[in-house]
Amino acid sequence: MQNTYDGMQLKIIESTLDVVGELGLENLTIRKVSKHADISLGIIHHHFQNKENLVYCTYDHLIRQARAQISEARSQIDDPVARMKLTAKLCFIPALTSKGATNVWPQMWSSSVHDARVRRLCSAFSKRLVSNLLYDYRAVGCNKELAHTFALQTSALIHGIWIEQSILNTVSQDQSISIINANIDNLTGQIWRL
Repeated sequence: MQNTYDGMQLKIIESTLDVVGELGLENLTIRKVSKHADISLGIIHHHFQNKENLVYCTYDHLIRQARAQISEARSQIDDPVARMKLTAKLCFIPALTSKGATNVWPQMWSSSVHDARVRRLCSAFSKRLVSNLLYDYRAVGCNKELAHTFALQTSALIHGIWIEQSILNTVSQDQSISIINANIDNLTGQIWRL
């Protein structure tokens, strides 16, 4: 699969997210995307061949978008604690919490159980998040084993809070960020106390 999507492909993917946001992934059809994007069915088939590839490319687009924004922002910050907090905050950007993205992400993770391509996407995203956090926990003084444990814990908290906020609406975005930041402060405080 190519690294980026061109203008027409991006228009189709964004229309896919809009349709999924309105109707849910289970009700997505290429015909509905075609109508929403005001383009022919043939153009969608030309770029994506079928619905399965369109959905996969939508997953791929969301993950690439998240990774690019996180990588770019992390490169601007030297303080490892601030970098971890920013990394967590960027998991809640509007592109990842929009109605369409909120309907797509859980389906993507669920699909990874039986679809090897999707599993590779999810695994790469998760490993990159853990790797970034591991690097930061090491920078504040953790040994490798403890840093790995803390990185996994923080990653799991980010995923869980994302579900609470984006799907269940049990917490606000400010509460989500505060909970994750408090966890990072607690873990880094433990390191410094040791």
